[in-house]
Amino acid sequence: MELGRGETLIAEAPFGFGPLAGVVSLTDRRIVLAATDSEESVPLAALTSVRATFARNWSGAVWGAVLLALAIGFGAAYRPMETALNGAALAIERRVAEKPPEGSAYGRYLFLPMGLVWACMLPLIGWGAYKVADGAIGRTELSIATASGTMVRGGRGRREDLLDFGAEVGRLVGR
Repeated sequence: MELGRGETLIAEAPFGFGPLAGVVSLTDRRIVLAATDSEESVPLAALTSVRATFARNWSGAVWGAVLLALAIGFGAAYRPMETALNGAALAIERRVAEKPPEGSAYGRYLFLPMGLVWACMLPLIGWGAYKVADGAIGRTELSIATASGTMVRGGRGRREDLLDFGAEVGRLVGR
């Protein structure tokens, strides 16, 4: 970001991660959002509101914990459920069939290796653990609203630099 003639830099704060990682800068005339491949400038006169918030998503954390518990519970209780289902199928077959069962594999309708059951539960366990951690850590968002739209940038956890940036914009615009 290059400053204009007579323009002074007041505050800067990093935001985002990955391809959206960048820096939001406040000057005495504008706010500049500069990322790796782009730069956006908003004049202070065009601002309708600037909001910096931090919130934890406890409902997401609870749903993640429920999903995590259900996935682990299903994986742990699968073998008894399989045995009960095979036993019920064998009992029905004994009543319906005219001849008695033969062989050791007779009546075994469902068999999945436990490794496969846990491999199927692993994505649910991972998603549940992610939702628990994401909800407990929280998110800080910087929202810059103009008459033409709203730009929202944020980061995980309590980001004091973004909160301070929002407060500094409020002090500068409120003069």
